[in-house]
Amino acid sequence: MSESRAVKVQRNVTTSILQNFVSIITNFVSRMIFVRILDESYLGINGLFSNILSILSLADLGMATVMMYSLYAPIEEGNTEKISALVSFFRKIYLRIAMTVLLSGLAFLPFLHLVVNLKEPVPFLEGYYVLALLNVVVSYLFVYRTTLICADQKMYILNKYIMVFKVITFVVQSIVLILCKDYFIYLAAAVVISFISNVFQNMVSLKMYPFLKNSVVRLEKEEKNRIFRDVKAMFLYRISGTVQSNTDNILISVFVGTASVGFYSNYAMVVMQITGIVSLIFNSIKASIGSLIVNRATQNEEKYYFFRVSEMGNFWIVGFCSICFMVLFQDFVHIFFGAKYVVDWIVVIAIVLNFYISNIRQSVWMFREATGLFQETKYITVVTAVLNIIFSLLFGYFWGMAGILMATVLASMLYAWWKEPVVLYRVFFKRSAISYIVNYIKNAAVCILTCAATYFLCEWVVLNNPYMEFTVHMLICGIVPNVIFLCVFWNTKEFQYIKERLLFPMVQKVLNKKFN
Repeated sequence: MSESRAVKVQRNVTTSILQNFVSIITNFVSRMIFVRILDESYLGINGLFSNILSILSLADLGMATVMMYSLYAPIEEGNTEKISALVSFFRKIYLRIAMTVLLSGLAFLPFLHLVVNLKEPVPFLEGYYVLALLNVVVSYLFVYRTTLICADQKMYILNKYIMVFKVITFVVQSIVLILCKDYFIYLAAAVVISFISNVFQNMVSLKMYPFLKNSVVRLEKEEKNRIFRDVKAMFLYRISGTVQSNTDNILISVFVGTASVGFYSNYAMVVMQITGIVSLIFNSIKASIGSLIVNRATQNEEKYYFFRVSEMGNFWIVGFCSICFMVLFQDFVHIFFGAKYVVDWIVVIAIVLNFYISNIRQSVWMFREATGLFQETKYITVVTAVLNIIFSLLFGYFWGMAGILMATVLASMLYAWWKEPVVLYRVFFKRSAISYIVNYIKNAAVCILTCAATYFLCEWVVLNNPYMEFTVHMLICGIVPNVIFLCVFWNTKEFQYIKERLLFPMVQKVLNKKFN
């Protein structure tokens, strides 16, 4: 990794973490205001609409991933004509996607009552749904230009503006809830601010890449065909991801009740925010990995070494977060949302397992997308999706919410978790994946033992003040897992690389700013 590439990784990761930290705080406080002002039915509706619209968003076919992969080589070569042609081509596709999502979303309106399962009807339900739909459609209007910024390893520029508009959205929606207590205005405010945010980011991208204004070059037919082949493969990935992540609320609504979606959504909100941080960290690195891969001077052994480094970082982050969820989740929900929103322990275990198994493959996904291995792994997602649907319907009928969530875990464990790395190792790294599987099992064992030690240490600390007790438990979760992981990985080459190339330069930069 060149020095400039390392600097970009540091900036992207730092701003991504900061941006998600702002998002977590604003979403958390907004949720607290939401549950205290509006009925719990609205919380369930909010989570349900989010999942329905995520399914409708399948229409984007994973286009952003394919677009980024297509841009890596021309960016590395400085080929502005090719970049301009690609952006112009994707612009047409995204506008069609926006229209498709809008029309398919409106077509679902007559069937909305089939998935909404409330004890008391909520007035103007269709209007709420249309506003939530418009918020999704708006996000597709200018993404073809902002994706170029990400592919150019400059996500840190976008992150600053995203943070500003998150805060604006939080302030406006909070004022609306407190003063108006109106869910319709609450959703309308999000649509308006989202549109303004997207227009602003579009202006930033045009300022950074003025050559996009005068695009006259068209892609060759062979290039378009290659892109469409990759898009078809990515569509299968999108199906799998959507089935695993965004059908749970719908099935919980059908089998258990829409109000139960609201109970689960408090946990899901926290998991989604942390997952966003994990994803953004790896998305921040992905463009640099893509640049490294298309660089002909880089040896395959060096690429494999970077994968091992990212794999260790992947486990450390996901393992730490999983332990914190397991130890703190119940007390967190009880304190900040109320005792009535606390779910059974088996549901918490299923939620945490879902998070771990889904996110522990972030490094594999990052290299799969950076190397363009869409065709080779596309059917893995189909098998996982089918298994997930079968298990969810069966387990949901017998065991409700916990069964639906455990079905997602089982579907991934049976096939995807080992098959995807096997293909990556065989096709790209040209080696056996046995070392990956052994390392995966070893890391899982370390995580389980560390979680047990942290949990029992927290159980030993009992204080009269629940807020003080929760604070102490947070400190234990922040210290114990990281100390154990540090002892486990200290002498590895992967940790030494992260320490010397990323952590030390970042600390040195902070110290220089402080004392100069």
